[in-house]
Amino acid sequence: MGQTIRSRRLGSDLRQLRRRANLTAEAVGAELGFSQSKMSRIESGDVRVSRTDLKALLALYEVTDEKQVTAFLEAAKDAKSRGWWIAHEDALPREYRDFIALEGSAAGIRTFEGMIVPGLMQTPDYTRHIITAGPAVLPPGHADSLIKVRMERQSILDGEQPPKIWAIVTEGALRQVVGGYTAMLDQLHHLTRLTERSNITLQVLPFEAGAHAGVQSSFVLFDFPTDPSIACVENLTGTLFMDQTGQLNAHSDAFDNLRASALSPADSLTRITEIMKLMREERDKRKPS
Repeated sequence: MGQTIRSRRLGSDLRQLRRRANLTAEAVGAELGFSQSKMSRIESGDVRVSRTDLKALLALYEVTDEKQVTAFLEAAKDAKSRGWWIAHEDALPREYRDFIALEGSAAGIRTFEGMIVPGLMQTPDYTRHIITAGPAVLPPGHADSLIKVRMERQSILDGEQPPKIWAIVTEGALRQVVGGYTAMLDQLHHLTRLTERSNITLQVLPFEAGAHAGVQSSFVLFDFPTDPSIACVENLTGTLFMDQTGQLNAHSDAFDNLRASALSPADSLTRITEIMKLMREERDKRKPS
């Protein structure tokens, strides 16, 4: 799968432990018989560290707390794991595979979408039209793979411990008739059903909110029980992952501002219902007599 967010984070944690132990990478390599290249690649996350090597590193860094050792071993195991999406690997960019891995392990997901319905809340028909709408020509079978992956991602909503999801979507995204009126009505009805789940909160950012904190881009914040959050921003050419304190604070503040500007969950449901009513009327007007 290539370098992942998890392996990079594990490597960063090991580097911090080494520095706290006042050891140089050269000294550690000499002590454990690691080449300088191997040490560099472990700490940068370019390679997955084996269980044996990890235990040797932790012992050298005098990490003896059982819970901490177990946490590091679990982190290494997660970094090495190959997810369900491996069957579609040829169709998935590395950044997207990292995104799916984070999404599947997050305890909470805060997402703002300015142009489309969030992926975890899309219907198959809506997804197909979104994926095939771009100017890029997808290789044969890739569109089907991408649709299957997006639908499979939604399985986390039905897990034993589904993540807490707080989604803010602009009114414009809900009024955009993707795939025709029937397809969009199905999508909006699906959103209303999702709001019945206790772990999902949906807010609509209305037109009357004017300029807002998300005007420059959509973004996702993945929150974890013990690890720091990670912010993700997607664009036409890839996904940016940000885990620096300043970056996280900026996106978290932006989300809080958007949440304050958006309609309440109850009023959001009312707005979606109003949009559906208008769409039905427009669809019926366009039906041949």
